[in-house]
Amino acid sequence: MTATTLTRHEVTMPSTPRKKRPISINRGQEQIRRLTAQRTEHREARLYAQEWYRVLRAWEVRYPDVLPKMSYAAFRELEYADAITMGEGGPPQKTYLLTPAGEISETEIGQVISTMAQSSVPDVVQLGRMLDRLRRDRNGCAESLLRGTSWSQNKEQAVRYAVAVLSLAVRLGDVYAEGALKQVQAELSHMNVVNPV
Repeated sequence: MTATTLTRHEVTMPSTPRKKRPISINRGQEQIRRLTAQRTEHREARLYAQEWYRVLRAWEVRYPDVLPKMSYAAFRELEYADAITMGEGGPPQKTYLLTPAGEISETEIGQVISTMAQSSVPDVVQLGRMLDRLRRDRNGCAESLLRGTSWSQNKEQAVRYAVAVLSLAVRLGDVYAEGALKQVQAELSHMNVVNPV
């Protein structure tokens, strides 16, 4: 067979092989810095998601510090004493959850979860249901999203719950959760590409 006649399966190779650009010290150091920063961002996102998960799973309600009630009896005239009894106990106290973003009203968190569960967007409904399950059925959910600083054994479920709690945090106005949410969503989408259903 001549060099000009090629069968279907034969491939011609270039006469000189392509050479890789050598790794210089600067290029190597930059690559190491970039990978280290990326790893640190991923770890911080996981830890932040874990903090929100812990708060929502525990659902420990806090009551605000209230000043002692002062009696105004000495300042009232006797004839009006019977008429001023309405609202004597004061308005009902608000309850709070101590989150990584500070104290947030328990009612506000519950309303956002309910709104998410009743959304018209299927993905948001799924996140809302996961959050509702987390706050109501603590025994049905994992104790933690992490094992050390990496995801727990059921990695996909841990990442999905991380997306749910960080989505809630963003809706509640936690600006730090926005970056963490992007990191976790990217990790989840990468998992779905690698392991398609």
